[in-house]
Amino acid sequence: MDRLKRVDLLVKCLAHADRHLQCKIAGTGPEAEALMELARQEGVADRIEFLGYVSDDQLLDLYAHCAFVFFAPLDEDYGYISLEAFLSQKPVLTSFDSGGPLEFVEDGRNGMVVHSLDVKELARKSEELFFDTPKSREFGKAGYEKVKDISWDFAIETLLNG
Repeated sequence: MDRLKRVDLLVKCLAHADRHLQCKIAGTGPEAEALMELARQEGVADRIEFLGYVSDDQLLDLYAHCAFVFFAPLDEDYGYISLEAFLSQKPVLTSFDSGGPLEFVEDGRNGMVVHSLDVKELARKSEELFFDTPKSREFGKAGYEKVKDISWDFAIETLLNG
C-alpha cells in the first residue's frame, strides 16, 4: 500500500456508503498504519479488515467472495489487479485518471469509472455494485470475456509499448 494506490479514497468513500458495505484490504506497505488511522478517524474501522500480506490462494478466495474490486491508482502503468478481478468474474470500480486499468474497464459494461475523485460519487457507485447483484454479475462476466484470452506476451507488449 502506497499513496499512488489511493486506498485512502476507498476508506473515505466507505464513510459515505451504506453501513452494510464492508471491505477487505490486502497488501502491505508504507501507508498501512496511516490507512488504519484514517479508518478510525472516518468512523469505519469496524467495516474494514486490513489483511496485510495474503498468499495467492487467499487472494483467489478474496476475489471469489467479493462483490466487486476497487482499484483506482493514480496513473498505473498496467491494470494487473483489473485482470485478476475480471478473471474471477468480478467488476472493477476505478477512476478516470487510473491509467492502466482503463485499458480494460469499460464504464457501464464490465465495471464503473468515476469521473471525479468525489468520495460521495465513489460511495454511490460502490453501493450500486454491492446491492445490484444482477448488474455486478453481468459486469463480471463481461470483464471475464474481455480478458480471458490475454497472454503474458500481450501484457509485456503493452508495458513495453505503453
